[in-house]
Amino acid sequence: MLDELLDLGCNFDWITPTFAFIQDWLNGPTADFGISAFGIWGRDDIRKLLTKHGIKVWGIMYNVSGDMIMFTVRKAQGKWAYYLLQREGVPILYAPTEVVYIPKTSSKDTDLPNPIEAVFNFLDKLENSF
Repeated sequence: MLDELLDLGCNFDWITPTFAFIQDWLNGPTADFGISAFGIWGRDDIRKLLTKHGIKVWGIMYNVSGDMIMFTVRKAQGKWAYYLLQREGVPILYAPTEVVYIPKTSSKDTDLPNPIEAVFNFLDKLENSF
């Protein structure tokens, strides 16, 4: 029983998240990212890529299940970090919504009818015809 408890305590890394929290507080507004831990990109690779381009990176750690690498950058550098990760083909699992580029749709796309709405309108007209 005691051995199992010690194994559990040894597996849970509480120092890294605590240190990352302190760095978050010291560095101001942050942007958190998550990438797949099963790809060719490791923690050192991410750190080297981003710091090579002037981005301050901290809190690089695995999540509890070990399938994702999480890290933090300054919010002001978030868009640049996202661009670099995309350019290099890093499998991004999550990124802040304010840094993710979503192309604007043209007015032609917004004029198209919603197919679900069209079905319900058809059913309403069909029902009212009886």
